[in-house]
Amino acid sequence: MSLKSFLISKTFFKHLAFLSITAIVMLFVVIKGLDIYTDNGEFIIIPKFEGMDSDSLLVHSDKDELQFVVIDSLYSNDRYPGTVVMQHPKIGARVKKGRKVYLSIVAKNAEMVSMPNLKDLSIRRAVDVINYAHLRVKKIVFANDIALNAVIEQLYNGDTIAPDTLLPSGSYITLIAGNGFSKSGVSVPFLLGKTAKQAEKLILKASFNLGRIDTLEENFDEQWRVYSQIPTADPHQEDTYPLGTRISIKLRSALGFNFDSLVNRYHMPDSLKYDTLQMNNETIEF
Repeated sequence: MSLKSFLISKTFFKHLAFLSITAIVMLFVVIKGLDIYTDNGEFIIIPKFEGMDSDSLLVHSDKDELQFVVIDSLYSNDRYPGTVVMQHPKIGARVKKGRKVYLSIVAKNAEMVSMPNLKDLSIRRAVDVINYAHLRVKKIVFANDIALNAVIEQLYNGDTIAPDTLLPSGSYITLIAGNGFSKSGVSVPFLLGKTAKQAEKLILKASFNLGRIDTLEENFDEQWRVYSQIPTADPHQEDTYPLGTRISIKLRSALGFNFDSLVNRYHMPDSLKYDTLQMNNETIEF
């Protein structure tokens, strides 16, 4: 039989129909198999786990939903131990049920750091060294000593702490500094527009102590900056206060307030500053 005769024969069309049906069936089986394997297209959208307690997530780990695995721990002074700080997959990712979610958390045990030797350092230098060592200044106490603004003793929990002693990271150190037998005051730093951390550092380096930190009631809970301070500081008039005076600050969110405008007003000449404050009808609380 010639090829032409075969192509128009009933046998050819029977084979063609059989192959077509077989291909359709196989395609159907493959699609259904993939459907079953991938849970009929069902998926989970990864929510935000950052900021949550890792222990509670691990308790609810489920191989039929999401499985949580802690892969790393990082030390942090300002977050609660065990809090999730990073996650993978990221928020909003679409994953199948049973997917493993890898978590990095705040270490539950404090990192130990070595106490530096601060004796004879200036207060400004000592503050930097303490921050670099992952410790914090609790307060500065001034004593009668000729070494003005120099550290003469370092204390931890009220007792002298020797250099190289191991302490939990974030521990508070009290500095005893000399007053140079001087009774004259020092100028208050200008803190408006600074973050709380920046303000604290400026206060300590200027030989003052941090007082109360208050916040205004806001609709936002981030980007806090100094809105007012007591004692006040005027760039055009340097008021002085005794060494060790406490400076209190009030914070508000930069998301709902123009701090650049506030800071600029205080750097204007006094007459222009007064006019600007009056024109804007604003009262700055101190």
